[in-house]
Amino acid sequence: ADPPGETALDLLRRAFGDYGRLRGSEVVSPPSSSSGPGASAPSGPGARDAERRVVPDLLSFRTHLRRVHAEAFRSDDAFASTVRSVLDDVVNGNVPGSDDDGGRRTAELLAKHIDARFKDARAAVSSSSSSSAGGLIDAAIAGDAAESFQAEVMCLFRHVNSKDVFEAFYKRDLAKRLLTGRSVSYDMERSFLSKLKAECGAGYTSKMEGMFKDMDLSREIITNYAAYASRPEPPAGSSGDSPSPKPVEFDVQVLTTGYWPAYPKYPNIVLPPGIVSVRSRFERYYDSKYQGRRIAWQYSLGNCVVKATFPRCAAPKELLVNLPQSLVLLCFQNDDGEDGAGLTIDEISKRTGIDDRGELTRVLQSLSMGREGTRVLRKIDHVQEATADSGKPAPPSDSPRKKQKVRRTVGPLDRFRFNASFTSNQRRIRITNITMKETTEERKKTHDSVSKDRLYFIDAAVVRIMKARKTVDHRDLMGEVLAQLKFPASSSDIKKRIESLIEREYMERVDGVSRYKYLA
Repeated sequence: ADPPGETALDLLRRAFGDYGRLRGSEVVSPPSSSSGPGASAPSGPGARDAERRVVPDLLSFRTHLRRVHAEAFRSDDAFASTVRSVLDDVVNGNVPGSDDDGGRRTAELLAKHIDARFKDARAAVSSSSSSSAGGLIDAAIAGDAAESFQAEVMCLFRHVNSKDVFEAFYKRDLAKRLLTGRSVSYDMERSFLSKLKAECGAGYTSKMEGMFKDMDLSREIITNYAAYASRPEPPAGSSGDSPSPKPVEFDVQVLTTGYWPAYPKYPNIVLPPGIVSVRSRFERYYDSKYQGRRIAWQYSLGNCVVKATFPRCAAPKELLVNLPQSLVLLCFQNDDGEDGAGLTIDEISKRTGIDDRGELTRVLQSLSMGREGTRVLRKIDHVQEATADSGKPAPPSDSPRKKQKVRRTVGPLDRFRFNASFTSNQRRIRITNITMKETTEERKKTHDSVSKDRLYFIDAAVVRIMKARKTVDHRDLMGEVLAQLKFPASSSDIKKRIESLIEREYMERVDGVSRYKYLA
C-alpha cells in the first residue's frame, strides 16, 4: 500500500529513484572476486576491462539521469534531489548487488581513471606538424577537452564519501607521474589540484601541492649545482674521495619525505666509482647550501643511460635503463664471471648489493627475456641445460618435435651471460623494467593505511569534543563525532575507539555506561 498522503508526483519520483538505483547497480556491481577493500585485484583481461569501464559508465549514467531530469521532469527541484540521492547511493555502494563499502571501490577506480587520462598523451597532445594557427586551434580544443574532463570527474567526485581513499590512490599515482615525467601537462595537473583544493580544503591537497613545490625547487637546485660543478674539483686527497674515472652527467630531484609515498630502499647497494664521486660532490654542495638537512638516496627511482658496445653492432648503443638495471649490466662489463660460465642471481645480488630478490628477478627478466631488440643478456636455463647433458636419445626424425616452452622464471641455478650476438638498428634503446602488477597486498596495504588514518581521525574527534564539553552523554557524543567525520563510519567503529580512549585514560565513564567525563 502506498503511504498515506502520497501524491502521484511522489509515486513517480519514488519510481524514478528505484529505477535509477537499479540501473546504477548494474554499473558498479563488482565481480565476486574483487569485492571489498582488501580483495584481490582483477586478474583476467575481462575483469580488468570491466574495472576500467566503471567510471566512464558512471559518467554516462549521470549524464542519462540529468537528461531525463531536464527533459522529462522539466528540471523540477524535487526530482533534482532524487537524482542526487540516486548518485550518492550508486557511487557509495548503497544499492542491491554492491558491497556497501562506503564508496571505497569507486574512489579507487576514479583515481585510476584520472591517472590513465593524465598519462595518455594521445588524449591531449596536438599535432606539432600543423601550421601555427592550426596548432593554436588544436591546443585550444585540447584545453577545452581537458577542462570538460576535469569538470565531469569533479561532479562525480562530489558524490564520493570515501574521499580519503581517493586521496591515497591519487597521491600515489601523482607521485609516479611527476617522478617519471609521464604527465601530459603540469598545467592540467595543477588545474585539477586547484579544483580538489576548492572542494575539500587546503589540508586535503597540502601534500600534493608539496610535491609540485619539490619539483620546482629541484629544478632550481640542479641549476645552481650545475654552475657549482662546472668549477674545477679540488684534489681527491683533500676530500678523501677517489676521483671519478670518467665524467658522469648527473641530475637529481630533492624530495621532502613527508610529501611522497614510501619507496623500497637498498641499504647495501654497490655503486660504481663514477656515481659515488658525483654523489659525494652533490652531498658536499647540498650540505654547504642547506645545513642541518639529511639526504637519504632513493636508488629505486634512479634512471641511467649506459653506453654499450656489442660485437655485431657497428656503433655503440645507448641503453636507457633504471639504476638497478644499470648495476646488473655493469656486472658483465669485463667478463661473464670467473669461469666464463655466467653469473647466477645470488652472485649478481652480491655484486650489486640488491637484496630484494623479487626486484632483481624482474630486472634480469627485463634484460634477458624482454621484447626483441632489448635482450642484452642471455639466460642459460639450468633445466634445459641439464636435459641436454643427460644423454637422453633424441626423438626419431619422423616424430613431430614439440617446441620447448621457454621458462620465464629465474631460478637459483640459472646463469646469465653477456649477449654477444645482440643486434639492433636503434642507437638509443629503452629497456623497460618489468613492473610488478598491482597485487592484492599492494591494494590492501593502501586501504589498510587509510583505515589506520581513520582511527586517528575518530580519536581526535572524540578527544576534541570531550575537551570542549568535559562531560557528555553517549548518544550526543556519537552524533557529534559522526557529524565531524568526513568519511563514512559505523557506530561500532566509534564505540571501539571510545573504549580505546578509556583504556588509555583520556576519558572515563560516569553514571554507568551512558555518560563520559574528560580526563585532563
